[in-house]
Amino acid sequence: MQNNNLVQREQQIKSGLIAQQRVIKSLFGDKKKSDKFLATASKVANDKKLANCRVDSIIDACVTVAQLNLDLSPALSHAYIVPFKGSVQLIVSARGYTALLARTGWKLKSYIVNEEDDFDYTIDGFDENIKFKKNIDSETETFKYAVALALSPDGTLYIEIMNKKQIDKHRMVSSNQKGAKPTGVWFDWFEEMATKTVIKKLVKKLPIGEDVANVVEADDKPIDVEIEDSKKEDVDLNSMVKQKAPEPKQEEDLLENIEVETSHEYVDAETGEVLPTKPDMSSLDGIGADGLRDDERGE
Repeated sequence: MQNNNLVQREQQIKSGLIAQQRVIKSLFGDKKKSDKFLATASKVANDKKLANCRVDSIIDACVTVAQLNLDLSPALSHAYIVPFKGSVQLIVSARGYTALLARTGWKLKSYIVNEEDDFDYTIDGFDENIKFKKNIDSETETFKYAVALALSPDGTLYIEIMNKKQIDKHRMVSSNQKGAKPTGVWFDWFEEMATKTVIKKLVKKLPIGEDVANVVEADDKPIDVEIEDSKKEDVDLNSMVKQKAPEPKQEEDLLENIEVETSHEYVDAETGEVLPTKPDMSSLDGIGADGLRDDERGE
């Protein structure tokens, strides 16, 4: 029974992605890119860590990634789809924000400052200046600041700095962070999460436009992972972040058996939504179970 449920779920995911194939192709504007995205999305969607999540929420998250023109490939790590209270949540990574800004001509840089580093930040009117010297010989690394810088195409510099207290305040918004000490993904990857946090805070202030606003809106949720049943396998976000990229052949195989029925679908011109239609059965009128028409039987 379990295998049957797994096969049924895989088919639901495949059908859901195929139903959105035209939309995804129109978003990427290139069949090769859209096919590659669908192959990667299929692998991500079928990850066992999402087994208890609604299929429609997974498909919606995949389409949102395509709308943001980001990549779900673990090799690029632009975005992650993680369990969230029976559904899924889309998390845009620091790399995803960097890629997005690069497409609009902006440069983005971020780093962590530890207590042992030399760091000086000064403001003189509209001029801001940072001097940072990393202590690469330090035997301990005690977090002090997370820093993000964005350089606009016209050379304007934007800076955001968050200390440990500010980072922890953001972390505590997540319902799975109850205590003063980080737990889960925040414990194992504190610097990566702090970097993403300061980048997101900076990006919200940049005069970049709708694309960035859409990314922030899609990503503007606390990271909450809920295990509904303690007997179920624990969800390991770290393995999702660090999973290896699939070999190219694996991506091809994911699409190998997908059959696309285009004759029974149409695209709403106003919404772009792919909607099913009933096939035209008029040509079958008068045909009996024997495959003959009435007039061919002499009736």
